[in-house]
Order: sequence, then C-alpha cells, then structure tokens
Amino acid sequence: MSSLSYSQIFLIFFKLGCLSFGGPAAHLVFFHQTFVQRLHWLKDEDYAQVVALAQLLPGPTSSQVGLAIGYLKRGYLGSVVAWLGFTLPSALLMTLLAFIGQQLFPWISSAYFHAIQLIVLAVVFWAFWQMLQSFCKSWWQYLLMLVSALMIWFLPLSYNQILVIVLAGLAGMWIAKAQPQTGSNTAPSFQLEQRSFGSTTLWLILFICPFLLLGALNWTNPNLLAEGFLGFYQSAALVFGGGHIILPLLHQDFVSTGMISAQQFDLGYAFAQLMPGPLFSFASYVGYFLDLTAYPVLNAIIATIAIFLPSFFLIFATLPHWSWLMHQDKIKHAVIGINAAVVGLLLALIVDMGQDYLTSVLDLAFVMFVIVLLKSKLPVWVSLIGSFGVYMGLLSLLS
Repeated sequence: MSSLSYSQIFLIFFKLGCLSFGGPAAHLVFFHQTFVQRLHWLKDEDYAQVVALAQLLPGPTSSQVGLAIGYLKRGYLGSVVAWLGFTLPSALLMTLLAFIGQQLFPWISSAYFHAIQLIVLAVVFWAFWQMLQSFCKSWWQYLLMLVSALMIWFLPLSYNQILVIVLAGLAGMWIAKAQPQTGSNTAPSFQLEQRSFGSTTLWLILFICPFLLLGALNWTNPNLLAEGFLGFYQSAALVFGGGHIILPLLHQDFVSTGMISAQQFDLGYAFAQLMPGPLFSFASYVGYFLDLTAYPVLNAIIATIAIFLPSFFLIFATLPHWSWLMHQDKIKHAVIGINAAVVGLLLALIVDMGQDYLTSVLDLAFVMFVIVLLKSKLPVWVSLIGSFGVYMGLLSLLS
C-alpha cells in the first residue's frame, strides 16, 4: 500500500467533489485527468479496468471508481476517506437546500412548482434518450426495455420494479448461452493484497444482510427507520448506471407511499442537477424530509450512508478478483439485461410524469425546448436556470 496520508486522499477527493459538475461521464474524465495524467497513481490501462469493473457493479459508477482508487492507495480506510471527500460537498449542499426549501416551501407558488416539474420531466427524458442509445443496441435489449415498461404499467405490485430488474438479469444470463464467449484476457497491472474467495465472501454476505434483516424487521415490526434505510439501500444495490436510474425506485419507495410529496421530490431532483459530485447525494435531500428519526439532519446522514453502503461492500468483495470477474460472460450479460430493463423503468416513469405534468401545448413545447438546451454545449446549470426564467417570463406575458 502507498504511504500517501489519509488527509491527502481526502483533500484531493474533496476538491474533485467541489468541482466535478456534469454527472458520471464528466466525473470519470476529471478522475482520469487527476489520477492518471497529473498524479500518476494509475496507468491508463489500470484506470480503464477500474472503470469497467465499476460499470459491472450496481450503484454509482463514478463513486465506485473513487472507492476503488482509495482502496488501491490505502486499503479499506482509504476507500472511506476517498468517498467522504468526494461526497461531502454535494451531501452538505443538498441537506442545506432541504432545510431552506422546508422553510420556503409554503411560499412557493404553484406556477413555480409546475415549471420545476416540467424541467424534471425534460431532464429525465434526456437521461432516458442517452441511456437508450447506450444500453439498447440489439433487438432483444429493445424488447426487454419495452417488456419492463409494460410490467411496471400493468403489474401493480409493491416490488414490481425489483422483480423487473431480477428477471432482466436472468434473461441476460440466459441469452449469454447463445452468445460467443468474450471474456477479457486482460489482468490488472496494479498489485493487490492477495485475498481468498473465502475472505471476500464476507463482504458479499454483508451486502445481502440488509435485505434479509431489514426485510424481516419490516415484516414483523414495521417502522419508518428500517423501511427508509432499506428503500435507499435496495435502490442503490439493484440498479446499474447512475443517479438518473435510481429515480424510479426512490419515487416508488418514497413518493408513491406518501413519505415525501411529489413537489418536494421534484424540487430536490432539479437542484441535484446543479450540484457537483455524485447525483446519489440526492438521497441526502430526500432523507431530510423523512421521519426516520426526530432529527432531520440525522435522517439526511442515514439516507446518505444507506444509498452508498452497497458500493463499499461490492468494491471490497470484487476488486481483488477482477481477472475472474472479467471472464464471466454470464455476469456481463446479466448487467446488459438489467441496463436494458432500467431504461424501461425510466420510460414508465416518463409516461406517468407526462400524464401528470403536461397540461397544455405550451408545457409540451417547453419540455422540448429544455431538451434542446440539454443537448447543446451549454453548461447544465445555464440550461436549467435559463429555461426556468424563460417559462416564468412566458407565463407573465400570457397572463
């Protein structure tokens, strides 16, 4: 392990957490510039392998790359310090916005909320379109995407989204049997402490435990703390891709159940687009409004830990066995199937949001206008704030 101090790791990742705007794809560019080109912590090929591993795992890709880099430099505690540095700025900002929003919420007009809802619809549609192009490249992926959306629409089950994800993974593994074997023969050049499958199995057991223990607790003695923690945990543990992907699951767990209002949820999600660092810090905002305990800030902390905790378990369990994982075609095809399914989850959410939010031709035109801005080279914050100003200006002219 490196002699690099924990404080150095924290400060480097904290700076990245303050400056890394633009979502996971941009974060990975910033990470490459920092850790490959400037600090020379990793070679190009090693960094590419870490990114590939993170993309195989559920949870926030860029945060998991940061965890892996912290682990490679200073082991388990290095991962924790790297995560804390990268996540703290956005988590603090989202918690602060929740506090301010709670005070100002009664004073915000319905027109402001409606504009925010339309902006969120546009952002989700843009994310859907990008993911459709990235995750659906063959006929069976498009089919799986549509079947997943139909299952969400016509199966009113409390766990229908999780069921869709599991079935999509199994479908991908079944399809892998008919595909040519493409397992990578590339082994990482970085040196890891040798760990047996038995020792890293502990991390997989810890990954599974919250599902069993909290699920049993909710069944025998329901309480909001266990229900909320499990909601955040399973949202991150079962979905691949990035922050936009968890939106349908969080919406189902906390908005559909009435634990947070749709207006509060949408307002926080719009703010989250303007934050640096991981989009999963949206959990800090949502947690603030939940009655998990009597203390809103503590609730935000619990939600933040819950949504990132699966990533720690998975990185610690899988990173030492990179070479073995890269030879498992069934695992890779399961991920491909799940990615196609979560695009279907976004499609189902877009249809539901469209039915609720689009009330006029002006609304539809405005959503298309925001999508055009998002597609442009303008910074995201300029597109969102500028489009909000345009919408409110139009309402003033038409009133």
